[in-house]
Amino acid sequence: MPLEIGARAPEFTLPDAAEGRMHSLAEALRSGPVLIAIYKSSCQASKTAFPFLEKIYQRYPKDRLTVWGIAQDSPNVTRSFARRYGITFPLLIDQDDYATSRAYDILATPTIFLIHQDGEIVWQGMGFQKGAMADLSAQVAKLLDVPPEDITAGTDDVPPWVPG
Repeated sequence: MPLEIGARAPEFTLPDAAEGRMHSLAEALRSGPVLIAIYKSSCQASKTAFPFLEKIYQRYPKDRLTVWGIAQDSPNVTRSFARRYGITFPLLIDQDDYATSRAYDILATPTIFLIHQDGEIVWQGMGFQKGAMADLSAQVAKLLDVPPEDITAGTDDVPPWVPG
């Protein structure tokens, strides 16, 4: 099973798909909570979830919340995914042996983790559920001590559930 709420998030340092710049979880946690989504670009649940994650990235303070996708794809495929789905937050590339995916013990994509600034996992979800995206937004707001954003408004055309 994926790491559960209350578990310590495993450290990682991964390159982004855009420029190959390295990103460290430990470094990001110095600024605030970190939201990661481990995904595969061919996964329908990932394709459905990532526009909601983009809304979280756009609507909450970027200087206090880090949002990253962790791709199980090549940099080229990952850049194409970002363009196709309008993703502007950094997409990192998992190692060839999927070491980060294995460290987080994921069973399906996407698997999403919200990590408190102290390194504890405070929210975890797998696949796509619209209600879970709303709950994730509320949890982000709680951690940042800001009003929650309704990231599901105007998404009547999106199914309530897509398996991972």
